[in-house]
Amino acid sequence: MDLDNAAGVMESMSERRPVRSVVAEWEQVTGHSLRPERQEMFLARPVVKELADVSHAVRLAAARRLWAARGQLLLDYWLLDRRCPGASAQTPVWQSSGELAPDTVMILRELITLAVEEVQHPRDREILARRIGLHDQLPQTLEQVAAAFDLSGQWVSQLQNRALGRMSRAAAPATRRLRSLLADLGGLPAAEGESSTPERLLGLSEAVVPSLAPRQAVTLVARLAGVPRACAENLAAEAMTVRVSRRAEERHEAARVGRTERADLRWSRIAGDIRWPGGLWEAPQQRDLQALREVNDDRAGVWFCPKLKRDISYESATELVVIQLLSFTSEILFYQEQPLAVGYEFDGRERTYYPDLLAVTTDGRCILIEVKPLYEVATAINVAKSRALETLCRRRGWGWLVTDGNRTRALLESRPVSPEFAELISSALAHNGELTWPQVCAAAEGCTFDWADLAALVLRNGWDWRHRPYRLKAQPSKSADGVGLIRFDGHS
Repeated sequence: MDLDNAAGVMESMSERRPVRSVVAEWEQVTGHSLRPERQEMFLARPVVKELADVSHAVRLAAARRLWAARGQLLLDYWLLDRRCPGASAQTPVWQSSGELAPDTVMILRELITLAVEEVQHPRDREILARRIGLHDQLPQTLEQVAAAFDLSGQWVSQLQNRALGRMSRAAAPATRRLRSLLADLGGLPAAEGESSTPERLLGLSEAVVPSLAPRQAVTLVARLAGVPRACAENLAAEAMTVRVSRRAEERHEAARVGRTERADLRWSRIAGDIRWPGGLWEAPQQRDLQALREVNDDRAGVWFCPKLKRDISYESATELVVIQLLSFTSEILFYQEQPLAVGYEFDGRERTYYPDLLAVTTDGRCILIEVKPLYEVATAINVAKSRALETLCRRRGWGWLVTDGNRTRALLESRPVSPEFAELISSALAHNGELTWPQVCAAAEGCTFDWADLAALVLRNGWDWRHRPYRLKAQPSKSADGVGLIRFDGHS
Protein backbone atom coordinates (compact mmCIF):
# COMPACT_ATOMS: atom_id res chain seq x y z
CA MET A 1 0.00 0.00 0.00
CA ASP A 2 1.45 3.38 -0.97
CA LEU A 3 1.73 6.25 1.50
CA ASP A 4 -1.23 8.22 0.06
CA ASN A 5 -3.57 5.24 0.32
CA ALA A 6 -2.31 4.45 3.81
CA ALA A 7 -2.95 8.02 4.90
CA GLY A 8 -6.47 7.85 3.44
CA VAL A 9 -7.26 4.66 5.32
CA MET A 10 -5.92 6.09 8.58
CA GLU A 11 -8.00 9.26 8.10
CA SER A 12 -11.14 7.19 7.40
CA MET A 13 -10.57 5.09 10.51
CA SER A 14 -10.05 8.23 12.56
CA GLU A 15 -13.33 9.70 11.32
CA ARG A 16 -15.25 6.50 12.13
CA ARG A 17 -14.01 6.17 15.71
CA PRO A 18 -16.43 8.76 17.21
CA VAL A 19 -19.23 7.37 15.03
CA ARG A 20 -18.55 3.85 16.33
CA SER A 21 -18.64 5.22 19.87
CA VAL A 22 -22.29 6.15 19.20
CA VAL A 23 -22.97 2.49 18.36
CA ALA A 24 -21.17 1.36 21.51
CA GLU A 25 -23.21 3.76 23.67
CA TRP A 26 -26.47 2.62 22.06
CA GLU A 27 -25.57 -1.01 22.83
CA GLN A 28 -24.47 -0.12 26.36
CA VAL A 29 -27.69 1.74 27.25
CA THR A 30 -30.17 -0.61 25.56
CA GLY A 31 -28.40 -3.86 26.44
CA HIS A 32 -28.72 -5.05 22.82
CA SER A 33 -25.88 -6.07 20.49
CA LEU A 34 -26.04 -5.29 16.79
CA ARG A 35 -24.84 -7.82 14.24
CA PRO A 36 -22.07 -6.56 11.92
CA GLU A 37 -24.45 -5.98 9.02
CA ARG A 38 -26.86 -4.05 11.28
CA GLN A 39 -23.96 -1.98 12.59
CA GLU A 40 -23.09 -0.93 9.05
CA MET A 41 -26.70 0.13 8.40
CA PHE A 42 -26.64 1.99 11.72
CA LEU A 43 -23.41 3.79 10.83
CA ALA A 44 -24.73 4.80 7.40
CA ARG A 45 -27.50 6.97 8.84
CA PRO A 46 -26.73 10.75 8.76
CA VAL A 47 -28.18 11.21 12.24
CA VAL A 48 -25.38 9.04 13.68
CA LYS A 49 -22.76 11.42 12.30
CA GLU A 50 -24.59 14.34 13.92
CA LEU A 51 -24.69 12.48 17.22
CA ALA A 52 -20.95 11.84 16.94
CA ASP A 53 -20.35 15.61 17.03
CA VAL A 54 -21.97 15.83 20.47
CA SER A 55 -19.83 15.54 23.59
CA HIS A 56 -19.74 12.05 25.11
CA ALA A 57 -21.19 13.22 28.49
CA VAL A 58 -24.18 14.99 26.94
CA ARG A 59 -24.86 12.18 24.49
CA LEU A 60 -24.72 9.41 27.09
CA ALA A 61 -26.87 11.34 29.58
CA ALA A 62 -29.50 11.89 26.88
CA ALA A 63 -29.48 8.20 25.96
CA ARG A 64 -30.00 7.12 29.55
CA ARG A 65 -32.85 9.62 30.06
CA LEU A 66 -34.65 8.44 26.94
CA TRP A 67 -34.22 4.76 27.73
CA ALA A 68 -35.55 5.28 31.26
CA ALA A 69 -38.51 7.36 30.04
CA ARG A 70 -39.51 5.49 26.88
CA GLY A 71 -37.92 2.05 27.04
CA GLN A 72 -36.45 2.66 23.58
CA LEU A 73 -33.65 4.71 22.06
CA LEU A 74 -34.69 6.05 18.66
CA LEU A 75 -31.89 7.93 16.95
CA ASP A 76 -33.92 10.99 15.97
CA TYR A 77 -35.21 11.38 19.51
CA TRP A 78 -31.68 10.86 20.83
CA LEU A 79 -30.42 13.66 18.61
CA LEU A 80 -33.26 15.95 19.70
CA ASP A 81 -32.85 15.20 23.39
CA ARG A 82 -29.19 16.18 23.32
CA ARG A 83 -30.37 19.67 22.20
CA CYS A 84 -33.55 19.94 24.30
CA PRO A 85 -33.60 17.41 27.16
CA GLY A 86 -37.10 16.26 28.00
CA ALA A 87 -38.60 17.20 24.63
CA SER A 88 -38.73 13.65 23.32
CA ALA A 89 -40.31 12.21 26.47
CA GLN A 90 -42.61 15.18 27.15
CA THR A 91 -46.22 14.11 27.77
CA PRO A 92 -48.59 16.66 26.21
CA VAL A 93 -51.17 17.23 28.97
CA TRP A 94 -52.87 20.19 30.59
CA GLN A 95 -52.90 20.60 34.38
CA SER A 96 -56.21 20.41 36.24
CA SER A 97 -55.98 24.19 36.69
CA GLY A 98 -56.24 24.61 32.92
CA GLU A 99 -52.63 25.80 32.68
CA LEU A 100 -49.49 24.23 31.26
CA ALA A 101 -46.86 23.05 33.72
CA PRO A 102 -43.83 25.40 33.83
CA ASP A 103 -41.47 22.61 32.68
CA THR A 104 -43.70 22.05 29.64
CA VAL A 105 -43.75 25.79 28.86
CA MET A 106 -39.97 25.99 29.02
CA ILE A 107 -39.52 22.96 26.74
CA LEU A 108 -41.98 24.37 24.19
CA ARG A 109 -40.26 27.76 24.19
CA GLU A 110 -36.88 26.13 23.69
CA LEU A 111 -38.26 23.95 20.91
CA ILE A 112 -39.55 27.06 19.12
CA THR A 113 -36.04 28.52 19.26
CA LEU A 114 -34.47 25.29 17.98
CA ALA A 115 -37.09 24.94 15.25
CA VAL A 116 -36.32 28.46 13.99
CA GLU A 117 -32.62 27.57 14.01
CA GLU A 118 -33.45 24.60 11.75
CA VAL A 119 -34.85 26.92 9.06
CA GLN A 120 -32.33 26.61 6.23
CA HIS A 121 -32.47 30.06 4.66
CA PRO A 122 -30.57 32.59 6.87
CA ARG A 123 -32.84 35.52 5.99
CA ASP A 124 -36.01 33.54 6.69
CA ARG A 125 -34.50 32.38 9.97
CA GLU A 126 -33.69 35.95 11.05
CA ILE A 127 -37.13 37.24 10.06
CA LEU A 128 -38.86 34.59 12.18
CA ALA A 129 -36.54 35.25 15.14
CA ARG A 130 -37.33 38.98 15.00
CA ARG A 131 -41.08 38.50 14.55
CA ILE A 132 -41.35 35.99 17.43
CA GLY A 133 -38.94 37.85 19.72
CA LEU A 134 -36.10 35.43 20.39
CA HIS A 135 -32.72 36.17 22.05
CA ASP A 136 -34.11 38.42 24.84
CA GLN A 137 -35.69 40.79 22.30
CA LEU A 138 -39.28 41.98 22.03
CA PRO A 139 -41.19 40.87 18.92
CA GLN A 140 -40.81 43.25 16.01
CA THR A 141 -43.58 44.48 13.73
CA LEU A 142 -43.57 43.84 10.00
CA GLU A 143 -42.55 47.47 9.50
CA GLN A 144 -39.56 47.16 11.87
CA VAL A 145 -38.36 43.96 10.21
CA ALA A 146 -38.87 45.47 6.75
CA ALA A 147 -36.75 48.48 7.72
CA ALA A 148 -33.98 46.20 9.05
CA PHE A 149 -33.80 44.29 5.74
CA ASP A 150 -34.65 47.22 3.46
CA LEU A 151 -37.69 45.36 2.15
CA SER A 152 -41.39 46.13 1.92
CA GLY A 153 -43.68 44.94 4.71
CA GLN A 154 -45.65 42.89 2.19
CA TRP A 155 -42.51 41.07 1.05
CA VAL A 156 -41.49 40.36 4.66
CA SER A 157 -44.97 38.93 5.28
CA GLN A 158 -44.61 36.65 2.25
CA LEU A 159 -41.17 35.45 3.39
CA GLN A 160 -42.54 34.76 6.87
CA ASN A 161 -45.49 32.77 5.53
CA ARG A 162 -43.21 30.83 3.20
CA ALA A 163 -40.92 29.91 6.09
CA LEU A 164 -43.83 28.83 8.30
CA GLY A 165 -45.23 26.77 5.44
CA ARG A 166 -41.93 24.95 5.05
CA MET A 167 -41.71 24.40 8.81
CA SER A 168 -45.19 22.82 8.80
CA ARG A 169 -43.79 20.08 6.51
CA ALA A 170 -40.17 19.91 7.71
CA ALA A 171 -38.75 16.66 9.08
CA ALA A 172 -35.98 18.28 11.19
CA PRO A 173 -36.07 16.84 14.76
CA ALA A 174 -37.00 19.95 16.79
CA THR A 175 -39.52 21.19 14.21
CA ARG A 176 -41.20 17.80 13.95
CA ARG A 177 -41.42 17.32 17.73
CA LEU A 178 -42.70 20.88 18.24
CA ARG A 179 -45.38 20.27 15.60
CA SER A 180 -46.47 17.06 17.37
CA LEU A 181 -46.61 18.59 20.86
CA LEU A 182 -48.47 21.73 19.77
CA ALA A 183 -50.97 19.68 17.78
CA ASP A 184 -51.69 17.41 20.76
CA LEU A 185 -51.94 20.29 23.25
CA GLY A 186 -54.04 22.37 20.89
CA GLY A 187 -56.47 19.54 20.12
CA LEU A 188 -55.46 19.40 16.46
CA PRO A 189 -56.70 18.25 14.10
CA ALA A 190 -60.04 19.27 15.62
CA ALA A 191 -62.93 16.89 15.34
CA GLU A 192 -65.98 18.20 13.51
CA GLY A 193 -67.86 20.54 15.79
CA GLU A 194 -65.01 20.62 18.32
CA SER A 195 -65.32 24.00 20.06
CA SER A 196 -62.46 23.68 22.55
CA THR A 197 -59.67 23.91 19.97
CA PRO A 198 -59.67 27.76 19.66
CA GLU A 199 -59.75 28.05 23.45
CA ARG A 200 -56.88 25.58 23.83
CA LEU A 201 -54.85 27.42 21.20
CA LEU A 202 -55.47 30.72 23.00
CA GLY A 203 -54.19 29.32 26.31
CA LEU A 204 -51.28 27.62 24.57
CA SER A 205 -50.20 30.76 22.73
CA GLU A 206 -50.46 32.91 25.88
CA ALA A 207 -48.03 30.52 27.59
CA VAL A 208 -45.41 29.93 24.90
CA VAL A 209 -45.34 33.29 23.06
CA PRO A 210 -46.76 35.73 25.65
CA SER A 211 -45.20 38.83 24.06
CA LEU A 212 -47.09 38.46 20.79
CA ALA A 213 -50.52 39.98 20.13
CA PRO A 214 -53.13 37.24 20.74
CA ARG A 215 -54.35 36.91 17.15
CA GLN A 216 -50.78 36.76 15.81
CA ALA A 217 -49.77 34.33 18.58
CA VAL A 218 -52.64 31.90 17.92
CA THR A 219 -51.97 31.99 14.17
CA LEU A 220 -48.27 31.28 14.77
CA VAL A 221 -48.92 28.38 17.15
CA ALA A 222 -51.45 26.85 14.75
CA ARG A 223 -49.00 27.16 11.82
CA LEU A 224 -46.20 25.58 13.87
CA ALA A 225 -48.64 22.77 14.72
CA GLY A 226 -48.95 22.05 11.00
CA VAL A 227 -52.23 23.85 10.28
CA PRO A 228 -52.52 25.47 6.81
CA ARG A 229 -52.48 29.26 6.73
CA ALA A 230 -56.16 29.88 5.95
CA CYS A 231 -57.33 27.43 8.62
CA ALA A 232 -54.89 28.91 11.16
CA GLU A 233 -56.28 32.40 10.53
CA ASN A 234 -59.84 31.12 10.99
CA LEU A 235 -58.88 29.46 14.28
CA ALA A 236 -57.29 32.73 15.41
CA ALA A 237 -60.52 34.61 14.63
CA GLU A 238 -62.50 32.05 16.66
CA ALA A 239 -59.99 32.37 19.51
CA MET A 240 -60.57 36.13 19.61
CA THR A 241 -64.30 35.46 20.06
CA VAL A 242 -63.41 33.19 22.99
CA ARG A 243 -61.24 35.97 24.41
CA VAL A 244 -64.11 38.49 24.29
CA SER A 245 -66.35 35.95 26.03
CA ARG A 246 -63.73 35.49 28.76
CA ARG A 247 -63.67 39.23 29.40
CA ALA A 248 -67.45 39.23 29.89
CA GLU A 249 -67.13 36.36 32.39
CA GLU A 250 -64.42 38.29 34.25
CA ARG A 251 -66.74 41.28 34.62
CA HIS A 252 -69.47 39.02 35.98
CA GLU A 253 -67.00 37.39 38.40
CA ALA A 254 -66.10 40.82 39.79
CA ALA A 255 -69.62 41.17 41.18
CA ARG A 256 -69.56 37.93 43.18
CA VAL A 257 -70.11 38.12 46.92
CA GLY A 258 -67.23 37.12 49.17
CA ARG A 259 -64.39 38.26 46.97
CA THR A 260 -63.02 40.68 49.59
CA GLU A 261 -62.57 37.94 52.18
CA ARG A 262 -60.80 35.67 49.70
CA ALA A 263 -58.63 38.52 48.43
CA ASP A 264 -57.63 39.53 51.97
CA LEU A 265 -56.57 35.96 52.69
CA ARG A 266 -54.47 35.75 49.51
CA TRP A 267 -52.93 39.18 50.11
CA SER A 268 -51.92 38.21 53.65
CA ARG A 269 -50.04 35.22 52.23
CA ILE A 270 -47.85 37.28 49.91
CA ALA A 271 -47.66 40.59 51.81
CA GLY A 272 -45.14 39.09 54.22
CA ASP A 273 -42.69 38.85 51.31
CA ILE A 274 -42.80 42.59 50.53
CA ARG A 275 -39.32 44.00 51.06
CA TRP A 276 -39.18 47.32 52.86
CA PRO A 277 -36.24 49.75 53.04
CA GLY A 278 -34.95 51.11 56.33
CA GLY A 279 -37.00 54.32 56.23
CA LEU A 280 -40.47 54.74 54.75
CA TRP A 281 -41.46 57.80 52.74
CA GLU A 282 -44.89 59.21 52.10
CA ALA A 283 -46.73 57.61 49.19
CA PRO A 284 -47.61 59.71 46.13
CA GLN A 285 -51.13 61.08 45.80
CA GLN A 286 -53.53 59.25 43.53
CA ARG A 287 -54.23 62.43 41.54
CA ASP A 288 -50.54 62.72 40.66
CA LEU A 289 -50.31 59.28 39.04
CA GLN A 290 -51.08 58.17 35.52
CA ALA A 291 -49.98 55.39 33.19
CA LEU A 292 -46.81 56.44 31.35
CA ARG A 293 -46.79 53.56 28.91
CA GLU A 294 -49.43 53.01 26.27
CA VAL A 295 -50.48 49.37 26.18
CA ASN A 296 -50.51 47.42 22.95
CA ASP A 297 -54.17 47.46 21.92
CA ASP A 298 -53.76 44.18 20.05
CA ARG A 299 -52.35 42.42 23.10
CA ALA A 300 -54.14 44.17 25.97
CA GLY A 301 -57.34 43.23 27.73
CA VAL A 302 -59.57 45.62 29.66
CA TRP A 303 -61.23 44.95 33.01
CA PHE A 304 -63.52 47.31 34.95
CA CYS A 305 -62.18 47.87 38.48
CA PRO A 306 -64.96 48.56 41.00
CA LYS A 307 -62.47 50.03 43.49
CA LEU A 308 -61.09 52.63 41.05
CA LYS A 309 -64.37 52.89 39.09
CA ARG A 310 -62.58 52.77 35.74
CA ASP A 311 -61.28 50.34 33.12
CA ILE A 312 -57.84 48.85 33.75
CA SER A 313 -55.68 47.62 30.87
CA TYR A 314 -53.55 44.52 31.31
CA GLU A 315 -51.28 42.50 29.01
CA SER A 316 -51.36 38.98 30.45
CA ALA A 317 -53.58 36.65 32.43
CA THR A 318 -51.05 36.77 35.29
CA GLU A 319 -51.25 40.56 35.38
CA LEU A 320 -55.05 40.37 35.59
CA VAL A 321 -54.81 38.02 38.59
CA VAL A 322 -52.73 40.60 40.50
CA ILE A 323 -54.92 43.53 39.40
CA GLN A 324 -58.02 41.76 40.67
CA LEU A 325 -56.26 40.90 43.93
CA LEU A 326 -55.41 44.57 44.53
CA SER A 327 -58.94 45.55 43.54
CA PHE A 328 -60.70 43.33 46.06
CA THR A 329 -58.41 43.25 49.09
CA SER A 330 -59.35 45.76 51.77
CA GLU A 331 -55.65 46.32 52.53
CA ILE A 332 -55.03 48.37 49.36
CA LEU A 333 -56.42 51.91 49.13
CA PHE A 334 -55.68 52.43 45.43
CA TYR A 335 -53.23 51.40 42.71
CA GLN A 336 -51.96 52.65 39.36
CA GLU A 337 -50.73 50.59 36.43
CA GLN A 338 -47.31 51.46 34.95
CA PRO A 339 -46.90 54.93 36.52
CA LEU A 340 -43.09 55.04 36.35
CA ALA A 341 -40.35 54.72 33.74
CA VAL A 342 -37.02 53.37 34.98
CA GLY A 343 -33.87 53.37 32.86
CA TYR A 344 -31.44 50.47 33.15
CA GLU A 345 -28.66 48.85 31.16
CA PHE A 346 -28.65 45.29 29.90
CA ASP A 347 -26.28 43.64 27.44
CA GLY A 348 -24.59 46.96 26.72
CA ARG A 349 -27.83 48.73 25.78
CA GLU A 350 -29.81 51.31 27.71
CA ARG A 351 -33.42 50.21 28.06
CA THR A 352 -36.60 51.52 29.64
CA TYR A 353 -38.57 49.47 32.12
CA TYR A 354 -42.10 50.21 33.35
CA PRO A 355 -42.88 48.55 36.71
CA ASP A 356 -46.31 46.95 36.41
CA LEU A 357 -48.14 48.40 39.40
CA LEU A 358 -47.80 50.98 42.17
CA ALA A 359 -50.08 50.22 45.12
CA VAL A 360 -50.78 52.30 48.22
CA THR A 361 -51.94 50.55 51.40
CA THR A 362 -54.66 51.83 53.71
CA ASP A 363 -51.97 52.88 56.21
CA GLY A 364 -50.23 55.07 53.60
CA ARG A 365 -47.30 52.89 52.54
CA CYS A 366 -46.27 52.56 48.89
CA ILE A 367 -45.38 49.30 47.10
CA LEU A 368 -44.02 48.78 43.60
CA ILE A 369 -45.12 45.44 42.18
CA GLU A 370 -43.58 43.54 39.28
CA VAL A 371 -45.84 40.83 37.87
CA LYS A 372 -44.17 37.76 36.41
CA PRO A 373 -44.89 34.03 36.12
CA LEU A 374 -42.58 32.50 38.67
CA TYR A 375 -40.65 30.48 36.07
CA GLU A 376 -39.55 33.77 34.42
CA VAL A 377 -38.44 35.59 37.59
CA ALA A 378 -34.82 34.33 37.57
CA THR A 379 -34.03 35.03 33.90
CA ALA A 380 -31.21 37.53 33.37
CA ILE A 381 -33.32 40.34 31.93
CA ASN A 382 -35.92 40.08 34.71
CA VAL A 383 -33.21 40.01 37.38
CA ALA A 384 -31.87 43.23 35.82
CA LYS A 385 -35.32 44.80 36.02
CA SER A 386 -35.73 43.66 39.63
CA ARG A 387 -32.39 45.24 40.48
CA ALA A 388 -33.54 48.55 39.01
CA LEU A 389 -36.85 48.23 40.89
CA GLU A 390 -35.05 47.63 44.18
CA THR A 391 -32.69 50.57 43.62
CA LEU A 392 -35.60 52.91 42.98
CA CYS A 393 -37.57 51.68 46.01
CA ARG A 394 -34.61 52.01 48.37
CA ARG A 395 -34.10 55.60 47.26
CA ARG A 396 -37.75 56.51 47.64
CA GLY A 397 -38.60 54.59 50.81
CA TRP A 398 -41.07 52.24 49.12
CA GLY A 399 -41.63 48.51 49.42
CA TRP A 400 -41.15 46.18 46.45
CA LEU A 401 -42.64 42.83 45.50
CA VAL A 402 -42.23 40.38 42.59
CA THR A 403 -45.19 37.99 42.33
CA ASP A 404 -47.56 36.05 40.09
CA GLY A 405 -50.45 36.80 42.45
CA ASN A 406 -50.05 33.59 44.42
CA ARG A 407 -46.31 33.11 44.91
CA THR A 408 -43.35 35.45 45.21
CA ARG A 409 -39.71 35.76 44.28
CA ALA A 410 -38.84 35.48 47.98
CA LEU A 411 -40.55 32.08 48.07
CA LEU A 412 -38.40 30.96 45.15
CA GLU A 413 -35.20 32.29 46.75
CA SER A 414 -35.87 30.35 49.96
CA ARG A 415 -36.80 27.10 48.20
CA PRO A 416 -34.85 24.10 49.60
CA VAL A 417 -32.57 22.62 46.93
CA SER A 418 -30.73 19.32 47.04
CA PRO A 419 -27.09 19.99 48.10
CA GLU A 420 -25.98 17.31 45.62
CA PHE A 421 -27.75 19.06 42.72
CA ALA A 422 -26.36 22.45 43.79
CA GLU A 423 -22.82 21.07 43.95
CA LEU A 424 -23.06 19.34 40.56
CA ILE A 425 -24.28 22.46 38.76
CA SER A 426 -21.82 24.74 40.58
CA SER A 427 -18.92 22.45 39.67
CA ALA A 428 -20.00 22.22 36.02
CA LEU A 429 -20.27 26.01 35.80
CA ALA A 430 -16.87 26.45 37.44
CA HIS A 431 -15.38 24.10 34.87
CA ASN A 432 -17.17 25.34 31.74
CA GLY A 433 -18.18 28.92 32.54
CA GLU A 434 -21.42 28.46 30.54
CA LEU A 435 -23.88 25.58 30.22
CA THR A 436 -26.57 24.77 27.68
CA TRP A 437 -29.73 22.93 28.74
CA PRO A 438 -28.28 19.55 27.62
CA GLN A 439 -25.11 20.25 29.60
CA VAL A 440 -27.15 21.12 32.71
CA CYS A 441 -29.01 17.81 32.43
CA ALA A 442 -25.77 15.89 31.82
CA ALA A 443 -24.09 17.52 34.81
CA ALA A 444 -27.06 16.67 37.06
CA GLU A 445 -27.50 13.12 35.78
CA GLY A 446 -28.98 10.98 38.53
CA CYS A 447 -30.54 13.95 40.35
CA THR A 448 -34.24 14.75 40.26
CA PHE A 449 -34.80 18.48 39.76
CA ASP A 450 -37.16 20.90 38.08
CA TRP A 451 -37.18 24.50 36.84
CA ALA A 452 -37.77 25.88 40.36
CA ASP A 453 -34.68 24.18 41.80
CA LEU A 454 -32.50 25.72 39.12
CA ALA A 455 -34.17 29.13 39.41
CA ALA A 456 -33.56 29.14 43.16
CA LEU A 457 -29.84 28.45 42.60
CA VAL A 458 -29.66 31.19 39.97
CA LEU A 459 -31.08 33.80 42.36
CA ARG A 460 -28.90 32.74 45.30
CA ASN A 461 -25.66 32.63 43.32
CA GLY A 462 -26.18 35.59 40.99
CA TRP A 463 -25.87 33.43 37.86
CA ASP A 464 -26.93 34.61 34.41
CA TRP A 465 -29.85 32.47 33.12
CA ARG A 466 -31.37 32.94 29.68
CA HIS A 467 -34.06 31.21 27.67
CA ARG A 468 -34.66 31.04 23.91
CA PRO A 469 -31.93 29.91 23.51
CA TYR A 470 -31.14 28.39 26.90
CA ARG A 471 -27.84 29.48 28.46
CA LEU A 472 -26.60 29.40 32.07
CA LYS A 473 -23.48 31.41 32.95
CA ALA A 474 -21.51 31.47 36.16
CA GLN A 475 -21.24 35.26 36.11
CA PRO A 476 -23.44 37.91 34.49
CA SER A 477 -21.93 39.88 31.63
CA LYS A 478 -20.29 43.16 32.56
CA SER A 479 -23.20 45.15 31.20
CA ALA A 480 -25.72 43.15 33.23
CA ASP A 481 -23.47 43.39 36.28
CA GLY A 482 -23.71 47.17 36.18
CA VAL A 483 -27.48 47.38 35.94
CA GLY A 484 -28.93 50.10 38.11
CA LEU A 485 -31.18 53.10 38.13
CA ILE A 486 -30.24 55.54 35.38
CA ARG A 487 -33.39 57.53 34.89
CA PHE A 488 -36.68 58.06 36.71
CA ASP A 489 -39.60 59.77 35.02
CA GLY A 490 -42.96 60.43 36.58
CA HIS A 491 -44.08 61.86 39.91
CA SER A 492 -41.04 62.94 41.91
